[in-house]
Amino acid sequence: MTAAKPPKEESAKVPMTLWASVRWRVGHIMDGIAWRLLVHAPSVARLYADLIAPKGPPVVPYPGWVFAAEYYPELRWMAWRRAALWDCARDRKLVVPLRVPWYDGTMVDVTLGNDQSMCLYVSGSFEPNEFVFLRGLLSPGMVAIDVGANEGLYTLFVAARVGPTGRAVAVEPSSRERATLQHNVDINALANVTVVDSALGAALGKANLQIASGEHTGHNTLGSFVYDEVEAANAEMVTVETLDGLVERLALPRVDFVKVDVEGAETSVLKGAGNVLRRQRPLLLLEANEQALKAQGTSSAALIGMLKAEFRYEVLVFSEATGRVEVLRDGGALSSNIVAAPAERVGEILAKA
Repeated sequence: MTAAKPPKEESAKVPMTLWASVRWRVGHIMDGIAWRLLVHAPSVARLYADLIAPKGPPVVPYPGWVFAAEYYPELRWMAWRRAALWDCARDRKLVVPLRVPWYDGTMVDVTLGNDQSMCLYVSGSFEPNEFVFLRGLLSPGMVAIDVGANEGLYTLFVAARVGPTGRAVAVEPSSRERATLQHNVDINALANVTVVDSALGAALGKANLQIASGEHTGHNTLGSFVYDEVEAANAEMVTVETLDGLVERLALPRVDFVKVDVEGAETSVLKGAGNVLRRQRPLLLLEANEQALKAQGTSSAALIGMLKAEFRYEVLVFSEATGRVEVLRDGGALSSNIVAAPAERVGEILAKA
C-alpha cells in the first residue's frame, strides 16, 4: 500500500480542488505526526488511533464490496489517516494492538500491519454482504461450525447470533491463529464456543500446514500458497479429521450452518461431510477461489458439481449489483464466497435474505 495522494479533480471545479488540496495537506501533516507518535510515544498514538477508528461494520448490503473497499475511493479521507498508521506499523515492524467493534456488540483485537487490520481498522468492513445475509438466517439455539476460523470473525458473529442456548464450533489448526481466536472469544465472554485444534479433510490423518507470514495471516494452507506475495513463516504438522467425525466426537445434536474457508481445500472438507450434509442439511458458506482450488488439484466446477450431484444443494451467489444472494445461473459468474443451500430450502432462504 502506498501513501495517500491528493484526489484528482476536474480543473473547472476550482472550489472543490482547493478544498481537496487543503484536506490533503492537513491529512499529510496529521500522518507525519502520527508516524512520529507510533515510534516515540506509542501509547499516545494508540489513543489517536482509537479516536479515528471506524464506528462499526456495515449492517446493510454493500454492493460491489472488495477487499479494503473503503480505502481505495479517493474521498475516504479518514481511511487514509488510518492507512498511514497501518503503513508505518507494517514498514517498521511495530506491534500496535487495537480493539475494534464487530457485530452484535462483540469486539475484535487486531494488530496493525496485516490483512485483517487493513479490513477491520483501516476500511471498517470485512465481507459485509455475507454477514448481512447470515443475520437473517441464524437464530438462538442453532449450532454453527466455522471451518478455517482463523482469528474468529465468523466465530464471534455466529456465537452472538445463536446465543447461550446455541453452540459455535471454531476449527483452526494453526497454533498462532488459534491463540488469537481464543483471545477474541475470551474478551467477549462467549461461553458457547468450542475451539478445535485440528484441520478438516476427506479422511483421518496428519498434514503439513504452511503458516503464512504475519502480514497475510489469512492464507495458511495445507497445500501451496496462491499469491506470490505470501511467504511461509513456518510449518506445523496438524491432525486432520472429518466433519462427520467431528460432529460425532462433540456429540452435536444438530448442525444448522457451516462456513468453510480453507484456502482451496473446500472440496476435501465436503468429501468428509457426507453424513452431515445428507442428514442434517445445514446451510453452507464456502470460499470459491479458483486459483486456490486449482492449487489443491480441484476447481470451482468440481466443487459445484459435488454440491449438486452428491448432496442435492443449490448454489447462490452474492450479486455485484445488490449485495444480496441470488441463484447461480448457468454460465453465471461466481462470487468470492458462495452459499450452498439444500435444494428443498432455496425458496425459504431467498425469502429471508
